[in-house]
Amino acid sequence: DDAQILEACLGKLEEKPRDCIVRAYVEGLSHEELSELHSTPLGTVKSWIRRGLLSLKECVNGLS
Repeated sequence: DDAQILEACLGKLEEKPRDCIVRAYVEGLSHEELSELHSTPLGTVKSWIRRGLLSLKECVNGLS
């Protein structure tokens, strides 16, 4: 049940923030590696992850 909630909430995120969160927490990539992978400034990647995690938290709390 928790996995379904997380999957549903991840699906609500925009593509790049979702990709960064999954690769950081599942694959263990660093912010720097994600920045290079997406050809995006480091600060942007950090913002995507931070805002994405906040959105995930709100979504999961709302569905739990």
